[in-house]
Amino acid sequence: MYLRRTPGLHNIKSDIIRDISYIDQDYTVYPAPNFFTEEIHVKKLADRLYHPNSVRNRPHRALCIHLPSNNSPSLYCNTPQLKHNESAHIDRYTDYLLKEIGLIKKAFQNTVALEQIYLEGGTTTLPSQSQLRRLIDAIGQNFSLRKNLLFRTTIALPLADHHSINKLYELGANDLTLCLKDNNLPRQSTGPRKLANTPNENKTQEVVATARKAGFDIIRIKLLYGQEKQNEGHWGDTLDIVVAAQPDLINLQCGPSASVAEKADNARLTTAFSLIEEQFDSRLYSIRHLINAGYIHIGMNLFARQDNYLVTAQRQGRLHYDLLGYSILPDYDVIAVGISAIGKSGSALYQNHSELLHYYNQLDQNKLPIMRGLELSPDDLLRRSVMYALICHSVISFESAETYFPIDFKQYFAHELSVLTAYEKAGLVTINEEEIAVTPTGKLFVGNICQVFDQYLRNN
Repeated sequence: MYLRRTPGLHNIKSDIIRDISYIDQDYTVYPAPNFFTEEIHVKKLADRLYHPNSVRNRPHRALCIHLPSNNSPSLYCNTPQLKHNESAHIDRYTDYLLKEIGLIKKAFQNTVALEQIYLEGGTTTLPSQSQLRRLIDAIGQNFSLRKNLLFRTTIALPLADHHSINKLYELGANDLTLCLKDNNLPRQSTGPRKLANTPNENKTQEVVATARKAGFDIIRIKLLYGQEKQNEGHWGDTLDIVVAAQPDLINLQCGPSASVAEKADNARLTTAFSLIEEQFDSRLYSIRHLINAGYIHIGMNLFARQDNYLVTAQRQGRLHYDLLGYSILPDYDVIAVGISAIGKSGSALYQNHSELLHYYNQLDQNKLPIMRGLELSPDDLLRRSVMYALICHSVISFESAETYFPIDFKQYFAHELSVLTAYEKAGLVTINEEEIAVTPTGKLFVGNICQVFDQYLRNN
């Protein structure tokens, strides 16, 4: 299939675009967790998170539960620590999740209403149906669930079937993420080329159709791109298969970070930078493919069908971006449960212990397993608001920032505006006396544009 030309994409050759795009940050968390501090007073943080005034002043809440597995390591956890065939270990982990939920309920004192539930990680490759049922029952017993609850869960697409999808829906899930890696790569062997885990077209369409029939409101497919030695032809086939299934959302996620080049020794630098180039080309190829297929690029490598609610919200200026990605809900708190899970309350961010033994030990002492956290400074809040305005609306008005923060925008961000002149020459942004606007081409790299405002990245 020959792709028709997409305006603004076929001439992306600027060196600055290649230079900035090798770090692929999504900025759902700012500052990044590695800048959290373990010196934070956990009890004071917990008191702040669960204080009755906090509940009254910020009524919107989400519960995010991390289920680590060998198939889906956490973004903020160095190594996966549970395997789907270790039933006894998973039972134990589930027990501790329930204990943590009980401690959170006790800390809140009063019943707290949830608007969203997110099960992150290996949802169906890790817990059994009975283990999931215990978890869902505990949530219902300890929290009040709002009528229009959004309940998102994840499953590896190759492992999904009619039974597992229907069971997830019966448990209350209504937003399904199907994870798919492009493993159509030659095996390291001699002789005829063999393909591994080819995403079957009928299988993909059947899974999506089953989810729709079951009653899921939203179906998204998360695609991992830019893996080493990824074959463009096979990747194109994978994109065709996914598009043919017509999911509501398609989320492109970069493979193993090309930023390993920063840590590589001289002997590995050539390979690392080669991977950077491959990932850049794969990203552009994927963007062209999905836009030509009729999907709308919301931003941050998320593509939506034209009738999706996120497209409407973005057009109407109602789109929000936060710890859990794009949303139509205003600022909400996130209650984190499980190892390495990240939560927020107002201007405070925190992360649970990322090692099982430490996580278990804290809960055995009836302590919330918070490992580190950060109280955002006024500068952090300002920079985050600028980033989110660019991510959601592709524009930041100097006057709007000055309305909420006691600054002169052009003076405060003089360095950033100077850096952005190169981005303007590359066609990524336009800058005038009133605002910074992201161009259609720049929207494809808006996360990279946000790096200019990332004070922590610059200082480190």
